[in-house]
Amino acid sequence: MSSMNTKHVGKLSNTGKKCVVVFRELPDDKQNCLIVDTDALPDWMHDDILNAVEAPGAQASHNFYEYAERTVLTDGTNMLQTLHKTGRLQKQPTNNVILTPNNEVAVGLDEINKLVQEQTDGKEVVEAPEDERPMVGKDTSSQAPVVTEAKADTLDPDTMAKNLLAQAKTFEQEAKNLKSQAYEMAPGLKPGPKKVSKKEAVASE
Repeated sequence: MSSMNTKHVGKLSNTGKKCVVVFRELPDDKQNCLIVDTDALPDWMHDDILNAVEAPGAQASHNFYEYAERTVLTDGTNMLQTLHKTGRLQKQPTNNVILTPNNEVAVGLDEINKLVQEQTDGKEVVEAPEDERPMVGKDTSSQAPVVTEAKADTLDPDTMAKNLLAQAKTFEQEAKNLKSQAYEMAPGLKPGPKKVSKKEAVASE
């Protein structure tokens, strides 16, 4: 792991085992989450998962599953689906998971979830832009129906549908926020009449 803050990584309070938090909390079951015990993964899968966690798209997402569902492992299988089918998604109480974004910080997942809920009025906000693509393997957006089926086995279909609707409502505002940030960084990219600099104005006279 890099020395910078890294989201989604932590350890279990009762065993000290390192883990990746795939679902920070379960809909209608806020006291539990789904994690992957990285210490128990085969070496090749361990590397794939950690590389995916550090990818920009994963770091921009509140939940790692949002990135894993459109990423493939080096064996060509879908990351989220494989973690589910091989029984590597483990249900854990949120108060048993300690997030460790760096070597100096350790904070309870339940506390983070509480803060996020307060800041978003209980509505989950998805930060990852729609066009963000995986850094590990190839883009698997065309496999969405398969991934959705895998997630449906883990969570109630009605709950998943509610989550998707809630996420959809955030996309429009999130897109506006991303555009605003982009235009602040590079004003010249903003559509509309371009401002003429004083140097250009003098030259034209």
